[in-house]
Amino acid sequence: MIDYKKFIAHLKRTGRLKLLPQVLAELKREEARAAKCAPRVETARKNPTLISGSRSLKDGILIDRTGKRALLDMYQKIIG
Repeated sequence: MIDYKKFIAHLKRTGRLKLLPQVLAELKREEARAAKCAPRVETARKNPTLISGSRSLKDGILIDRTGKRALLDMYQKIIG
């Protein structure tokens, strides 16, 4: 982990304090990229659109373990 006080002191000492806004912008971009790729889990308690169960998304792959999905599968089998 970065010690920000030491980092800012280093930038001051080396005459590069003007780089700080660019560093902050890059850190924000990196945080946004990481959030986009982070695994996500939805549960029925916290998400009213789910009837029961959970859904998880990681690396673009959706794992659906919901009651809604089971009901839709059952409906498809009945309808044919």
